[in-house]
Amino acid sequence: MKENTNTSKDPGMDIQAILRQIYHGRKTIYYALTVAFVLAVILVILTPRKYDTKVVLLAESNARGGTSGLLGQLGAMSGMNIGGLLGLNPGGSSSSDALTSDLYPDVVKSTPFLLDVLQQKMTDSKNHETMTVEEYLKKYTSPSPAGIPGYILTKIRGKSGDNREIKYFRKGVIKLSKEQMSLLKTLNEMIQVDVQDQGNKLLKRKSKIFSVTVEAQDPLVSALLADSVVSCLKRYVVNYNTRKAQKDLNFIKVQFLNAQQNFYAAQKVLADYSDSNSNVILASFKIQKERLQKEYDLAASVYTSLARMLEKAKIQVQDHTPVLTVIEPPVVPLKKSAPKTTLIIIEMLLVGGFVGFSIELIKIMLHPPGNR
Repeated sequence: MKENTNTSKDPGMDIQAILRQIYHGRKTIYYALTVAFVLAVILVILTPRKYDTKVVLLAESNARGGTSGLLGQLGAMSGMNIGGLLGLNPGGSSSSDALTSDLYPDVVKSTPFLLDVLQQKMTDSKNHETMTVEEYLKKYTSPSPAGIPGYILTKIRGKSGDNREIKYFRKGVIKLSKEQMSLLKTLNEMIQVDVQDQGNKLLKRKSKIFSVTVEAQDPLVSALLADSVVSCLKRYVVNYNTRKAQKDLNFIKVQFLNAQQNFYAAQKVLADYSDSNSNVILASFKIQKERLQKEYDLAASVYTSLARMLEKAKIQVQDHTPVLTVIEPPVVPLKKSAPKTTLIIIEMLLVGGFVGFSIELIKIMLHPPGNR
């Protein structure tokens, strides 16, 4: 009995036949590539142009120990521990709760900060119109292709009744309308903050370089908005890091003014009493004059002490003020950052080629070449 030695190959596994079939159906791949190219061009046309502006800054750390602060330096010059005399630890006590550059990205993304940026003024390069950031985002910001359906629905429905102004409630609670929430989301996506460590071993001080990047649909607006974000960030950081020292300064200033009035009053009372009783040698006059003199000396002592503390408090505020140095200022961009035309076309062509190739493979699976 002879074995069946039929070694015929499965036609579905014939690679050459599959390649021939794909070659014969190359028109499908061409059609898919053409459609992909047209869609890529439409996508590029519909996508608004965007421009990036990058500002680079250097943030010096507030952690100043020993005699690195101004109070410590003044104490070293005079041979005294001024911080110890005032019950202060210059530079050291506030460094633990200072706002460091690591937190700047979170600060920029916070709602109060974005609300502050929305009220900043800027000028549109096309219409040369000065307006706030909020007004610009409402009037001249075009939606991306993905956001066109939602934009059309919003226009069709019209403005809802929940577009009232911002309201602040007790305990710092903020209520925003839907339109304002949308503006904050748009502004949040336009701003990016990146932090990079740059320690200085020679100065024994840590400093960090961080960048603020703003992307907008207008080159001039992009630069102006970047400058506004940096200004708001500087103001926020200074207010936060000096709030305790500034609070102490305000308190000491009030006490100093009260002590000054008491000192002037005691001085006048003593002078008037001495002038009106210049020829009197009674014991009661001497006792009263001694009492007024003691009150004057006490008022003068308090006034002098508070005057010194006031000057130290002013130095303390300056010592705790962070330094944010602009390394690279905002420059109006000349080239767009988006859309990336070449990249979009290449990606769409790859997708089109994959779709066309997949269609031909599906045809081969449904109708193998050997069964035709």
